[in-house]
Formats: sequence, structure tokens, C-alpha cells
Amino acid sequence: MNDTADKSETANPMFILHTQMLFVPSQNRSVDILIDHIFDDDDFKTVLRERLNSVGSQLADQDAFLDFCEQLLPEAAADPVAQAQRLTDFKNTRDDIDDRFNPNKKPNPEAVWWPDPTHGGKPLHEVLPLGARYPFIDQSTVIGSAGSCFAVEIAQNLIRRGFNYLCLETTYDPETGTMMAESDPDNPAVQFSCRWGILFNTPSFTQIVENAFGEKNIGNFLINVGSAYMDPYREAVAFPTLEAYAAEREKHLANTRAVFEQAEVFVITLGLNEAWQYLPDETYISRNPRNQNMRGLLTHRKLTVQENIDHLQRFIDIVRHHNPNLKLIISVSPVPFMATGRADKHHVITANTHSKAVLRVAAEEIVERNKDVFYFPSYEVVTVCSKEIWTEDQRHIHPSAVARVMDLFDEMFLTRAAKNLEKLQAAEGA
Repeated sequence: MNDTADKSETANPMFILHTQMLFVPSQNRSVDILIDHIFDDDDFKTVLRERLNSVGSQLADQDAFLDFCEQLLPEAAADPVAQAQRLTDFKNTRDDIDDRFNPNKKPNPEAVWWPDPTHGGKPLHEVLPLGARYPFIDQSTVIGSAGSCFAVEIAQNLIRRGFNYLCLETTYDPETGTMMAESDPDNPAVQFSCRWGILFNTPSFTQIVENAFGEKNIGNFLINVGSAYMDPYREAVAFPTLEAYAAEREKHLANTRAVFEQAEVFVITLGLNEAWQYLPDETYISRNPRNQNMRGLLTHRKLTVQENIDHLQRFIDIVRHHNPNLKLIISVSPVPFMATGRADKHHVITANTHSKAVLRVAAEEIVERNKDVFYFPSYEVVTVCSKEIWTEDQRHIHPSAVARVMDLFDEMFLTRAAKNLEKLQAAEGA
């Protein structure tokens, strides 16, 4: 054996952790490592090792070892309180490890292990991916929403069931003649809390609040499409005249401010991470360019996880400045891409999977970083836990899957009183 190998083995000798551990430092190096990891009082560690060399063989397990250490602290430690805190920290870390996969320590015991029907688990289509519950919504809670087309499903479900959904703009404005494409002026519908149109990407969330609260003037230009004008920042919102646009814009900004100031809970649904950036000011339009004259002014972007996090955090910071108590529920839309701008290398299916993965990670990070921001797994309910997923177009979500999403919404966020009222109303309507 060469000198290098000798030095390496001397500096870092092998040790073995036995199932039945001998708590005698002179005979078991792992005990030395344990002592050095827990305590930082060298004199106390010396005394502890001496005592353990005498009586350590009588200690049955790690619990007995820790009790022995604790009893010795008042006698041998220079600062027993500080060393006791280190011992407590170690115990807490150890207990956390023990509890990680313990179903009895979880809000939903079924959340720990993947459901396996061959070992008594439920079929996936009977599972709702519920972790913790956050019961802060009842029928009086003021709820707003925005986002992808799946957000429309959530809004309309809440309205049908009599929840206090905040909508200040429907698909049609009779004063200015502004309307959403394919909507009926005689029967205006609720899609979102305001007439934002579909918000496909995270920069769009940031831009609507930057614009409304005067942080940044976004997109004061239009695209002429024959008999109407379209705002490239508001998907499918059509204005009959320039005067109508100017009048509706002022009302729209005021209504947007009011929604975020009045809402107690706001639900956002993230759609995709491909976006079109307007090069002159680096803002993002709502979707792919419809006007050929815009093409040279745009670039196709694949937003990174960090970019999505930054846009969402900016959105949260602005709305929380004006409404500090607002709770946010974030979900990822299960509706896949209609098309990808990355087909030179990627099929739309793989591009969609990448997009949803990026948004899912960004959502997780935002939830971890912010108080009262919650992830709602609508994406997982539809794509993993539903028997029927798609309608005929293989993109939009089957009504039975939407119903399962809302079942999970109720389980996660409704108070017990709200659930009881729902059951009572259902029984009366039966």
C-alpha cells in the first residue's frame, strides 16, 4: 500500500454503525462522532467519554445514551443550559427523521405511501391528494381569481354553489361595448374577477397589478382587427372604438385595484412557461402574436424556474402592499398546450411536460417563501387521480375531473361549518 493510501485511511478511518450499538467510545468510533456532533464543550466531552468507557456497555440504546448525557450535564458542563439546548436540538432532529414516514404523525395518514391496490391501497381514481388542511374559507369569504382557462372552471363552480365570488367585470361591458371574444352581450358570463382575459404566463400576473397600482405603465397600444381593436396584453378582449378602449381602460384599472384590495382569498392558476416578450419595453403580451406587423418586435421566451418565481414574488409583493392579509392559493392548470413554439426540437407533449414541471417547482418555492400562500394540487388531481381526464378535444378537462378538483378544494380550504352547510344545501336540493 502506498503512502497516499496510508495517510487517507488514517485521516478518515472506516467505522460501522451497528444495529445494537455499544456506547463505549474506546471501542466504538461512532460514539465519538455522536458526542462531537451533539456537544461543543471539550471539557464536558472528555468527562463524558471517560464515564462512558466505564458504564457505556450498560446502556441499552440511544435513548439511554441521551438520558445519560442529560444527567451528566449539571455536574460536568461549564454551561449546562447551552449544552442542554444542543442536546434538545439533536433529539428534535432525530424525532423529525423518525416521523417523516410515520402515517400516524401526519394530517392525512394516507398521504405518506403511494397507493398500491395490491397491498390494500385505493385505486388512483379514488384518491384525493390531500396533505394538510387550511380551513379558512366559508360562504362569506370574499374570493377572487385569475389565470388560465381552468381558472374559469373554479370561478364558475364557486358561483354556482353560492360562494362570495368577487366579480367586478363580466365578459361584456354595456357602457363601452367592450366584450370578450365569443361571448354573448345578452348573457354576459363571469370568467375571472375582472376582464383580464386568460393569463397564460407569470409575467402577466405581475403586469396587471403593476399597471393597476401605478408601478409601471403597461401596454398602451392596440391591434386593429377589422371592426374592433384588441389589447395584446388582455387575451381576447375586443373594443369597438378607440374611445371605448380609453373609457374602459380607466374603469378596468380601478376595478383591478378594487379586486385586490377587497379580496380575502385570491386563486391563481398558472398555465404555461412559454411567453412572447415585446422587445421595445420587455413586457409580455398575453399570447402568440396575431398581427404580422408585431412579429419583428417580439421574441419567444422559455421562462426559467427563477424567472417564474421572480414574477410571482413581484405580484405577491405588490398586492400584499395594498392588502397585507390577502391569502393566495396557487395551482398549476392541468390543461395542456394547444401548441408549442419549441417544436424545432420538442414535441408539444414533451414541451408541455417541461412547462408544467417548471411551473410546479416555481409554485412550490413561492409557497415555501411566503406566509399564507398555499399550493392547491388541481394538476395532480386531474392528471393522476381522475378516471376520466379529457373531453373530446383531449385538452380540456372532463366535468367529472373538475368535480374531483372541487372536492379537494372543499377538503383543503372549507371550514367545518361551510362543509356542513354544503351538505345541508345538497340534501335540500335532492
